[in-house]
This record gives sequence, C-alpha cells and structure tokens, in this order.
Amino acid sequence: MYRTMKNWKSFFASFLAIGVLAGCSKSNDIPQPGPGGSDDAAYMSVQVALPTAKNTRSKAAGTEVGQDYENKVQKLMLVLAKSDNSYVAHGVVENVTKQTGSTVTTTAKINRTSIFNFYEKGDLTGDQNRIRVFVFCNPTDALIASMGNLTVGDKEWCDLTGMVDEKQADIWYKNSFLMANSEIAVKQIPVSFDDWVTRYANEGTPFDLSGDNNGSVDNKGAVKVERVSARFDFRDGSPESSAPHTYDIGEGDDAGTLQVQLVRMALVNMNNSFYYLRRVSADGMPAGAELCGEETADNYVVSTAHEIKTQDQLAEQQIAELNKWFSYCLYDTKGQIDDLMRQQWDSYWIDDVMGRDEDNDEGWTADRKSGYHIWRYVTENTIPMDNKYQRTGVSTGVVFKGKLLAGDKLDKTSDLYKAISGDIKPGDFDGYTYQVDGKSYPILYLFQNQLYTGWNREVATEAAKDPHSDLYKAAMTAPEGQKSPDALYKELVEANKEGARGHVNEALAAFRKAATAAGFTLYQASNDADGIADGKHAGVGYYFYYFYWNRHNDNYKPGAMGQMEFGTVRNNVYKLAVTGIRKLGHPRNTDNDPDPVDPDDPDENGDIYLKVSVEVLPWTVRVNNIDF
Repeated sequence: MYRTMKNWKSFFASFLAIGVLAGCSKSNDIPQPGPGGSDDAAYMSVQVALPTAKNTRSKAAGTEVGQDYENKVQKLMLVLAKSDNSYVAHGVVENVTKQTGSTVTTTAKINRTSIFNFYEKGDLTGDQNRIRVFVFCNPTDALIASMGNLTVGDKEWCDLTGMVDEKQADIWYKNSFLMANSEIAVKQIPVSFDDWVTRYANEGTPFDLSGDNNGSVDNKGAVKVERVSARFDFRDGSPESSAPHTYDIGEGDDAGTLQVQLVRMALVNMNNSFYYLRRVSADGMPAGAELCGEETADNYVVSTAHEIKTQDQLAEQQIAELNKWFSYCLYDTKGQIDDLMRQQWDSYWIDDVMGRDEDNDEGWTADRKSGYHIWRYVTENTIPMDNKYQRTGVSTGVVFKGKLLAGDKLDKTSDLYKAISGDIKPGDFDGYTYQVDGKSYPILYLFQNQLYTGWNREVATEAAKDPHSDLYKAAMTAPEGQKSPDALYKELVEANKEGARGHVNEALAAFRKAATAAGFTLYQASNDADGIADGKHAGVGYYFYYFYWNRHNDNYKPGAMGQMEFGTVRNNVYKLAVTGIRKLGHPRNTDNDPDPVDPDDPDENGDIYLKVSVEVLPWTVRVNNIDF
C-alpha cells in the first residue's frame, strides 16, 4: 500500500531509535515485513562502459582493445556515495549476463533503508538528488569483504587498498580482470523517497542510473571503468638479418665482432599493493589527491608505496624492508644482487614469452606493430615528486640476461674466440683459468670499452707497451699501503697452482677488489643449466645483465628525468622491444662490477536494484624501444 513520505519518515525514526543503523547489514532485528524486511527492495539498473579510447598523456601511442578475456565482466559491485565520497550503500551482482561489445548492462539491488539518509529532511531540492556512482567489475573477495564492514558516512572506503600474490594475482585472472571507475560518475536519483516504494520496488522496473527514466531523471551515459592493472608486451627487436634476440655489439668497424644474445627476462620491483580507485595529486602524495582524477602533464598518479620513496637517500633499514613494499625485489636486504636474489625475480625464458598470446591491435601508432606478445600483468607503481626519487630500488623494471657470442668478424684464432667457444685446454693458457662443466675459461676484462682476454695474455702485455697509458696506471699502480692489481693477480696464479681452494678463493677476492677499484669490469663464465631437462638452457658462457626501468612518459632528454617519466600506471599496456645493444652489460657477479647498480641510483537484507552500464576503456598503449 502507498505510504506518504511523512509516514516513512516516522517509521524510520522509530526504526533507527532501536539501534538499527541505516546502511548496515548486521542486524537480525529488522521488522518483517516492512522497511528492512523482505519487501524492502528497490531496483536500479546501470550501464557500464568497458575501456574505450582515452589517452592520459601526449606520449601515448593510442589504444588497444585487447583480448576478450581482458574485457569480460562476470561480477559487479555498485557503490553509492555522496558528493564528498562518504559511503551510502553498495550491492553485488553475482552473475552479469548482458555484455555487448564494450558495454555491460545489469540490474543491482540495494536496501532502501541504506539510502534513506538522502531523504531525512523530506524531498530533495536543488542538487541534493545528485549521487556518485562507483562500479567495480569483477571485484575480489577481499574487496567485497572490506565493503561489508562499512557504515553510512564512512569516507575512508575510497582509500581501500588491495594486495597481490606474486604468482596468482586475482586482479588479472582471465575473464575476471578487476576494473574500477576511470572518472567520477555523478547520477541523479528520484527527488522523493516515495518513488523507491511505488515505482522501483520491482526488478522488472528498475531505476535506470544510465537512462532517462521516462523523462523523469536523465542519467544518460554509462559509468566508465578501467583495469586496475597494467600490462607488459614484448617483441624481438633485433635486426631481421640476425638470429632471434641477437645483436651486434659496437658500431662502425667494430660491429659484428662480438654479439649478445638475450636469453632471459625478469620482472623486478613490482608494487605488492594498489589503490582500488586511481587518484592523482600535484606532488604524488595522497594529501589532497583527486579521486579518479585524470592524469595530466601537471600532476602525478599516487602510489600506495609513496612513504618509502620520498627520502633523499634510502636508509639501510628502508633497503632492508623493500620486500614489504615490492614483490620480486631487485636487491637483497643489504642493497646487493647475488645468485640467491636473482632466483627471487620473476624470470622467464625469452623464447617462452614469444610463445604467448600475440596482440597487435591496429588502434595505436608505431613504426612496427607486429610481433608483440603479452608477457605479464603488473600493478601500478609510480614515483612522487621530486623527479630524483625515480630510482632503481623502488621502480618497476625488467632485467635482461645476455650471453656473449663470437661475431662473424672475430678472428677465429684469437684467444677471445677460443674463450667464448670454450675451446681453451687446461695448461695452454698463460695465467689463471677455472673449470666450468669440464672446460677451462679465463676471465675477460673490460677497461675503457676495450675487452681483454686474460690478464697476463692481454692486459699486462698491452699495459707494458705504454707506461704512461691509463691501462698501465690502472693495472700496475698500487694504491698507498696496498698491492697493485697486477701483483695480486700473480698471487692468484700461484695460489691456483697450489690447488688449495680456500687459498684460491681468498686470492681471487683480493684481486677482484683491486681490479674493480681500478676500473676493470670482470666477466667470468658460468653454466645456465636451469630447465636442462626440458631442453631449455643456454649452456656455458659469459653472461651479463641489462637493467631497464619502465618508462611511462618519455621526455626524450637523456640524463634528465622528467615528471612521471619512469613508472607503471594502471590500464596502460607497455610495448617493450630491445632494439639495440652497444656494449656489454653488468657482470653476473656484483663483485666483478666497478659500478654496480645501487638502490639509490637515479574496495542488509532487502535490496534496491540498480541498473548499471559500464564501459571498459581499452588499454592505453605506450611503445618503449630499448637501446642498451
């Protein structure tokens, strides 16, 4: 039977007086029937627009629709809030069945009692009937559980954060990618509360949050959502004339003498938490941030891990706790990289990556668009101002592992060719060698972009030709109170002849320390035999690493970091390709590196039904060609 607004107000006053809070779903004392009971249901429909074209910055290359499984909506959560984002009510649609292209339409229910606070003073006037609508597509169990603890007026709900599991993140399951508002959606609800009782209390006649409601309230327009995760794609950027993922080192006459083949790639420093709703601010910090604000050239996307990023220098304690903020940390608790740490990176054989789904949508611009394969999905990770805080300890990056190869121009009779080929026999090399998988290998030395095979055979010999050269000074000069690298090398050779492993290791450590201090980079062969049973191994050779920090907004000014230049932002797909390698990378052993990377180096019973329309935005594409 029709009830007047006055009668409803009188009933709710007594309803609240007995301690049942509007918007809560925890009370079992709700009268039956009546408001809060089984007949306390109103219906709302909403249309959701899945990701459509929207570039966040001029540096973006366009958009890519993506895979069907990245755009599917199976479940939906609708949240209503006041203009100050204070919580009013929410509802979950468990099975979304109507999806046409990039648009999803569904009907949700929310308890009428939970929106009654809008009508406490009678009919709404002016802009009082304007309400904010938030949509979460494929909400996680954690988000749904967090929303279940809210009460009307809660303003902190929109700051909720989620966590990701390193291997099984539920925000990017196939056919169930978590999506949330890309912008604030403001809709109008009925002026009178009576309408919820007389017009929208039936699932077949829901109030339309995306339609004109027979001319009574015009809400035309879907709620636009975006994925909360980002995506990395990869293609082979090596010259078509070379073997896959193989690059000539050097330029001009030197090109073709040596080559590098990339064999592995690994994700490092992935943020292990994220905001369910994007926000931007003038400085990248949460204070004063605009919820669902658009990223522009004058603001920063705010990251959950902002606290650890705004120190001029990362303290020892902060470095030791990086794993609290990031998955696949690049560094160990002492800010170093060793074999144990590398095992914790998210590492892949590049050949395996190239066997994954290919995505070359034509909606974006680039010189070369074919050959990209979906590598993996990642969380948002941005750096607040100042730009100097964009550094290796906190930035999401990719590490490439390369193997040294002999190019066609390399003299096949040279020691370097024999070393790379593993063709040096025990006893036929003047100086220190070591065994790897039954073969002898010398140390390779890089000094001022010149590669030398063995210390005695080439470094010492070349240095002796000019006592005034930088090479001679580095190899033969002893710092005050210490021994020269050359003297320590001679001790290493003698220790190796004696065969005492402990003595050899001690002598090698002393020599490496002196040599790197003098500016030498040392490369030692090793056996990359992981996956050998599956035929996936790179064998024995000289390996090194290249570090790439994901670029979001390239300012095209080498050496000068720009605003939001390095970072990873939700709903962006980053197209990566290594297009050139001009030099050898960082040694596998950090102790062999005179300049190792450092951490500081630059989401009630009786429900209202809402019809929701959601538009999913396509991935915003950014093409990053990498040249080492």
